[in-house]
Amino acid sequence: MSKKIIIKDEKKFKSMKNSALGSSRAANLEIGDIVSWSSWAWELDQDVFEDKEGLLLEIIEETRLTNIVLIAKIMPFGSNEYEFIPLLSLKKSLKRD
Repeated sequence: MSKKIIIKDEKKFKSMKNSALGSSRAANLEIGDIVSWSSWAWELDQDVFEDKEGLLLEIIEETRLTNIVLIAKIMPFGSNEYEFIPLLSLKKSLKRD
């Protein structure tokens, strides 16, 4: 299940210091969206990125050091294993049914 980001003090000025990393992307994404991201190619002799796509299953809130980071749980197309990718690295795919 995804967690909602709760702001403790609504009057307090929102800054990067008190909001989760990736929260700007979370506002534009929904569970079930097709998303894309870039990843290193599998071949070691290539130094290029390849574009990947998958289905957004869950948005997870993690605390890393002292910061809150949003992580996406994704089922990549053509794979049978989940991937966990920082939400900041994702973009909504323009492809549709």
